[in-house]
Amino acid sequence: VRSAVTGVFIGAIPGIGEDIAAWVSYGLGKNSSKNAENYGKGEPEGILCTETANNACIGGALIPLMTLGIPGSPPAAMLLGALMLHGISPGPMIEVEHPGFFMQVGAILFLSIIMMYLNARVLSKIFINVLKIPVTIFMPMVAVLCVIGSYSLGLNNFNLYLMIIVGIVAYFLGKMEYPIPPLIIGVILGPMADENLRRALMVSRGNIVPFFTRPVSLILILMIILLLVSNLRIVKRFKEAVVKKIIGERNANN
Repeated sequence: VRSAVTGVFIGAIPGIGEDIAAWVSYGLGKNSSKNAENYGKGEPEGILCTETANNACIGGALIPLMTLGIPGSPPAAMLLGALMLHGISPGPMIEVEHPGFFMQVGAILFLSIIMMYLNARVLSKIFINVLKIPVTIFMPMVAVLCVIGSYSLGLNNFNLYLMIIVGIVAYFLGKMEYPIPPLIIGVILGPMADENLRRALMVSRGNIVPFFTRPVSLILILMIILLLVSNLRIVKRFKEAVVKKIIGERNANN
């Protein structure tokens, strides 16, 4: 349920997409799981977190698409183009111009869930054989795909050099037990955050006060501060001490 809500919420934010929803849900699941040390080693909870949020993000991305005509993810953008080809313009007037359209979309999503379940039941036993490929064969294939993907992104050699440097840095960060998902999210959302920050500063004529006075931005800033403080070692030790004390008092009462 937590992963589904996370996926819908992130999907409703235009331009983010399924990858961010999966990573955020994975991080939330790892932080709240009793088997956090098994995440990344085939823990079923981790798979459930990512896949549930990934699928829920599709429905969430339809919220801004249908109500405002703004696609929330690349697949939603493709759906927008398909709808416009059929003479349907998503937006506030869509239910007036095409009565019952929301119900039709909901029915299609419901049918797609059934088909996904049937496909998973039939094809999972086939695709599971991918795990039988030896690492010495599988990892070089992944490396080749990484090189091709990095080069095709901008069709220049600089991306290849950058890929190697980032790969080495990420390797040592993993050895030092630094989480890699926040780094990936930062790389994806960095340009978007920079662009919107410039736009906001242009609107406010360089004044940063609105960032701390507008309700939405203030809430987001407080959430970021709370998240940073909650991950401090002192705070974690305090939490552990409080939990141990509560458990000790319960055991004593029992």
